[in-house]
Amino acid sequence: MPLPAKGVTPGYTPGFTLVELIGVIAIAGILAMVAAPRFFSADTFAARGYFDAASGVFRYAQKLAIARHGDVAVLIDADGLTLCRVAVAPCAAADRIPGPDGDTAYRLTPPNGVTLTPTVASVSFDARGRPNAEASLSINDDPTLTLYVEAETGYVH
Repeated sequence: MPLPAKGVTPGYTPGFTLVELIGVIAIAGILAMVAAPRFFSADTFAARGYFDAASGVFRYAQKLAIARHGDVAVLIDADGLTLCRVAVAPCAAADRIPGPDGDTAYRLTPPNGVTLTPTVASVSFDARGRPNAEASLSINDDPTLTLYVEAETGYVH
């Protein structure tokens, strides 16, 4: 009979014990209970998508003001963001600026469950792309995302 290899117990088969397997399954179950609702919830993705779209609205307004050599305002209210020629709410239909398609007034409405908390009611960009004031827009969901417009440069982040 050959001798067992050094450090190996005779009759030992490598593997996991039943206690180890049950422990791993229990930990995986707890992680799934905590992570799955957040992962499969569309609200989290909707809030992030709205955050990206809102930053696109501010960037578009800034570029449009530079291209038009005139003021372009983003009006912020509970119903969303609107591009307007004047920074006075409510924006009259004649003062609304069309979006990239050239026909439809540019309005971004938040999805269900997402609310907006702005620091200012509007941000107006001049012909050089500078905003009239620093602004931040909190997009309230879980987690809260905050969009900033820098005062001097108009940088949106």
